[in-house]
Amino acid sequence: MHLEVSRAMEILMEPVQYVCLGFMAIMYAIKIKTLLGKPFPPEKAELKGDRVSGAIYSLGNVLRPWEMESTRKNSYFYIEFVIFHIAVALTIGSTFFIPLIPQIMTPFVTKLIMLFMALAFFIGCRRIYRRFAKPEIKIISSPDDYFAIILMTVFFAVGFMALAQLPEHPESKWMWLYFLMTTFFLIYVPFSKISHYVLYPFGRVNFGMIFGGRGVINRNAH
Repeated sequence: MHLEVSRAMEILMEPVQYVCLGFMAIMYAIKIKTLLGKPFPPEKAELKGDRVSGAIYSLGNVLRPWEMESTRKNSYFYIEFVIFHIAVALTIGSTFFIPLIPQIMTPFVTKLIMLFMALAFFIGCRRIYRRFAKPEIKIISSPDDYFAIILMTVFFAVGFMALAQLPEHPESKWMWLYFLMTTFFLIYVPFSKISHYVLYPFGRVNFGMIFGGRGVINRNAH
């Protein structure tokens, strides 16, 4: 598939995207360096287990939904989590696939990505409703939480509309909005709670080292 677009669209699709991606990488590098420079909280409890194996075990927690009460009692939450995060990767990734390797955007691949976008859109709508309607969620929600989930949900809808017009209309208003939103996300995400996936390993390693050392988790590792 070869896309015929204007010079302005070419600039938005590639140089602008690369600059924003580079900015995000720099911000993440600074954040990771800062976190690596912080010491772990001192552990005063007696060492009864293996801190390293506890950390490794803790890191894999996201792959064991049966060990989390919320997903163990309601598997839908985990399925929703997986679909939503795959859709995020595909929605942002498509803005790099389209200009760099457009040949992979076959009708089948495009429709598959659109399916994830559509599912994630409805999941996003449900999450927005829960943030406004559930008191236990509303009380812990910040303005950034509302902004991020609403923007992501709109992003899925815009991406769906943009891909629906490929390859006949590669420079539709939806495509322009799609790429503009992606460039915004690449700049905004490092400063928002969406960057939680960078903090996740640090939190899980810290948790695993503490409770693994106390012999509370991963008891079968020895």
